[in-house]
Amino acid sequence: MNLAARKYNFIQEITAIDEVLLEKLEMVLKANKKDWYDDLSSEEKQEIEMGLKEADNDQLLSHKETMSQFDKWH
Repeated sequence: MNLAARKYNFIQEITAIDEVLLEKLEMVLKANKKDWYDDLSSEEKQEIEMGLKEADNDQLLSHKETMSQFDKWH
């Protein structure tokens, strides 16, 4: 069965469900649309924005440079 046929069958079944099941389906659909970014704190979002700005300005360290800073703990 192709996607269009599956969707059509699903719509037909939805017309016969009760309110409780409909609410559960709505919650599933809303949960799938949620973006992980929305769950971050404002501080985490600021850190990400700062990192993106640094990357745009070529203010990056190579992996080797970054790892060399942590050599003293290994």
